[in-house]
Amino acid sequence: MTNQSNQPTLQAAASAFVQQHQLYNEKYGLFEGNGIVALTEATPFESDERIPLSPELEYWYSHYEMIDPKKPGEHPQKNAAVLIGDGILLFFAAPEHLYDLQLGRRWVGVGNPDQLQESENWRAEHVVIATFNDDPVIADTSAPGTPIYVAYDTGEPALAAASLADFLAALAILIEAATELGGEIRDEDTDEVKPPYLEQIESKLDELLGEQAANELLLYLSLRWESWE
Repeated sequence: MTNQSNQPTLQAAASAFVQQHQLYNEKYGLFEGNGIVALTEATPFESDERIPLSPELEYWYSHYEMIDPKKPGEHPQKNAAVLIGDGILLFFAAPEHLYDLQLGRRWVGVGNPDQLQESENWRAEHVVIATFNDDPVIADTSAPGTPIYVAYDTGEPALAAASLADFLAALAILIEAATELGGEIRDEDTDEVKPPYLEQIESKLDELLGEQAANELLLYLSLRWESWE
């Protein structure tokens, strides 16, 4: 179980995550100018009115901007690349492009790409906010704190964090540990995660997220291949 009295606030967790993300990119990042940056003050943002946003997502998108300068065109789609070590690359969509991440999930085609309908197998309050290997990171906008689920497109979503704050705090832990190891968290010969990296992150994630949720996050990010159960 997580220690509820010691859970990070969204403001602190978001700040820690973006700070670690920027520090890592400065040292080892391969995506110059692409990432997430803090805004100096709360700023209005665009989003599709069909996409439900929780108070936590409202805070996230009004205080942080996803930047993707390499996208061509007057209104480029913004997918901020977040790199963790030598192989974990998440993409966070800007709020104005959240609709695109729901295609094929909440909205599906019926033979004509111009005729979409809502899937019976997708909850409307579940909003995909990021992807890893095209698999979704899902925010439950109907629950307090905005719990975060992860899923393979063919599988059921699994709870990875009880709140958006916990999820961002977990990413900060993962990035900070990767930075301390020079960005090299996998063995070049075996592609296995290096034991020193796991030693740094596992107990911290267990304390923050709870063992089961931490396990789901590690499995999702391919940092663990078999369940701890």
